[in-house]
Amino acid sequence: MSQPVVIVLAGGASHRFWPLRDKPLVRLGSQTLIERHLRALRDLGCERFVVVVRPETVEALSELSRSLDAEVALAVQDEALGMANAVLAARPALERFGDASVYVTQAQDIVEQRLHRELLGAWEHREGSLAGLIAAVRVEGYFPGGYLKLAGERVTGVVEKPGYGNTPSDLVNLVAHVYASSWELLGALEAEERVPGADDAYERALTRLMTAGEFRAHVYDGRWQALKYPWHLLDVMDMLLELWTAGSESPGAEYEQNEDGVFLGRGVRIFPGAYVVAPALIDHEVVIGHNALVRGSIVGAKSVVGFGSEIARSLLVDSVELHHNYVGDSVFDRGSSMGYGAVTANFRLDGRTVPSMVRDERLDSERMKLGLILGAGARIGVNASTMPGVKIGPSAIVGPNLKVTRDVPDGARVLDEEAYGRF
Repeated sequence: MSQPVVIVLAGGASHRFWPLRDKPLVRLGSQTLIERHLRALRDLGCERFVVVVRPETVEALSELSRSLDAEVALAVQDEALGMANAVLAARPALERFGDASVYVTQAQDIVEQRLHRELLGAWEHREGSLAGLIAAVRVEGYFPGGYLKLAGERVTGVVEKPGYGNTPSDLVNLVAHVYASSWELLGALEAEERVPGADDAYERALTRLMTAGEFRAHVYDGRWQALKYPWHLLDVMDMLLELWTAGSESPGAEYEQNEDGVFLGRGVRIFPGAYVVAPALIDHEVVIGHNALVRGSIVGAKSVVGFGSEIARSLLVDSVELHHNYVGDSVFDRGSSMGYGAVTANFRLDGRTVPSMVRDERLDSERMKLGLILGAGARIGVNASTMPGVKIGPSAIVGPNLKVTRDVPDGARVLDEEAYGRF
């Protein structure tokens, strides 16, 4: 029995991911997140893919699709109008496969690769006229997502964000859904897209299909991280470092593991007195200066970690430059830098979890430690400090000796503390 056609949802506007962008194209180790996703499915025997993308990412994903050794079609979602609209954008590309079974996945849901193996294996060995399989995780506390409504072993609906105390089960829906009929899925989505108002057309279409056919849940007990906000990249990094260290996955053949959990790329230079503490990945052509300390982190290619710097539980994307700094629980995008003596604060003195602003809304990151999210090409001057949960946009400049307590927009020049430094 051939594997289903895989629909990969890799569009979305990523507004909540600012000052970072293009979630599926973040590279950790030798692969971007979407490349890891596609190659895992290809290795399980999936040969037909439709990837739903934004117009801005077509070129990058076209290049990836040509190297995948599989049949990959790109479907462009012109506007980020939700999951239902994204799947419907794949319709022209799906037509050549006829009424095939389809596997709907989402590139920004990062899971262990065994989820796909288990779910596709259960689908291949299904009995009877099963209409679909829905991946789910069991939760203890409340999670703001979609919950499965059950009748015995049968899934009868998806209730989106029911609120604390109103959950129909303890199973939260993951976007890993197998459907027996692409035509029935597209028909249900079209019907619900025509209903004005709520933005849960995909979930309503799924519930509609469940009234007509039998759906079952596949409970996944491995690690899972939805990549929604920029600080979630730290959780994804932790997950991959753990999988690489355990040998469940590999960061890539070009990395040498010189001790348990420390992976070194080509041309890495580690100067006397410097330490790299597992788990960690030091990418190609990185320089770790004298007396520097890197722990629980990924340092991207061609980055420089200067003398006496400490990098703790942080992700530095390519070509980041540091000069005697402390960077804790932070994400620095490509080409960003900190001047000598600049530091990131990552812990509140009152011991509470760190909040961060997302599109003018103050959100709880639910992290006890969260430092700085620094956009691509941004630069921070000597002896500056940033408070927990602050985000600085791409190409912004923060002057020397300043403290930054508020988010800084793209390209801004912060030369005094009046706008961005008052508590």
